[in-house]
Amino acid sequence: MADSFESLECWQRCKELKMFLKENVLSKLPASERYELYSQILRASRSSTANIAEGWGRYHFKDNIKFLVNARGSIAEILDHSIEAES
Repeated sequence: MADSFESLECWQRCKELKMFLKENVLSKLPASERYELYSQILRASRSSTANIAEGWGRYHFKDNIKFLVNARGSIAEILDHSIEAES
């Protein structure tokens, strides 16, 4: 098992996505979406790393898998919100 959740590649990639969204996407959303879509994307990106960290902290593989699945769902949510933002 990894020494910390921060050393997990999946957590690192989700953190990179979160930083990319903050730096390159959220600031470019139209004013009309600033509070709704902005908030949804930000919360989903935070949820992806948080779920990986929480699963790592559970120390049981079944619990860990459950949280990894939740993180995957958050990534899918980000994709859906990104499609919505594009249209």
